[in-house]
Amino acid sequence: MQTKRAIVIAGSLLLGAVITYLVIFIGFGVDLEVFGYDFSGMLYISFACVVGIWLDYFLDTQFLKH
Repeated sequence: MQTKRAIVIAGSLLLGAVITYLVIFIGFGVDLEVFGYDFSGMLYISFACVVGIWLDYFLDTQFLKH
């Protein structure tokens, strides 16, 4: 169970960064100065949370049930 929870935490942080990069640099075609550091931080937090919720569901770690 601890391994699954580590995968949820590490996976959500890593995939949140990758998805944020894809949205900002490829989707909008701009860099962080143009997009804004605060907006990119909010995107990162939101994507990491969504990925964490889905990884919790698929790996059945029950982070959200307790």
